[in-house]
Amino acid sequence: MQKSTALYLGEKELVVNKSVVRAVGVILFFILTAAGAFIYIPLPFTPVPVTLQTFFVLLCAAFLKKQDGVLSQSAYLGFGAAGIPIFSGAQGGLLKLFGPTGGYLIGFVFCIGIVSGMLEFYRSRMRLTLAATAVSMGCGLFAIYLCGGLWLAISLRYSFAQVIMLGVLPFIPGELLKLTAAVLIYHKLKKRTQTLFN
Repeated sequence: MQKSTALYLGEKELVVNKSVVRAVGVILFFILTAAGAFIYIPLPFTPVPVTLQTFFVLLCAAFLKKQDGVLSQSAYLGFGAAGIPIFSGAQGGLLKLFGPTGGYLIGFVFCIGIVSGMLEFYRSRMRLTLAATAVSMGCGLFAIYLCGGLWLAISLRYSFAQVIMLGVLPFIPGELLKLTAAVLIYHKLKKRTQTLFN
């Protein structure tokens, strides 16, 4: 039996198939992650650019079921690896995915698993507060930068100090801003969307 969910549009109620809504969520965050790659600021001292991708990955992890979020980000990596120019700098292909910054991209999938898992834990055991959401998303960002830093060290033979100085520290202020925005947006919309994508 197919599940359905209700969307409230003013005084009207629209009942739609649950699978369709979940598929829309997967596609939506695929598109948003790709769009985030086009907001691209290269830095002259590091191969790692500034993008909005991590912001949308955090929202993807928060709003979608874990398997849907993983599917969305895996599809993003797959289409990009196939040559569609949806990675940062309007690039695509295996050389980009496995280039110096590819570890950050792979980290998107791990971020989804960690953030979704932690949020589900907090929802089931206690009240999901702003602090709990921030901690969950912070752990997800840590996973992205861990994967990215490890791959930088391997691909460019960076030392630990170089990884920290070139692949982590320059991005902390921006990531804190993106994390804060993602937490606030999620808590603003979660009551309206909690039955939509889950």
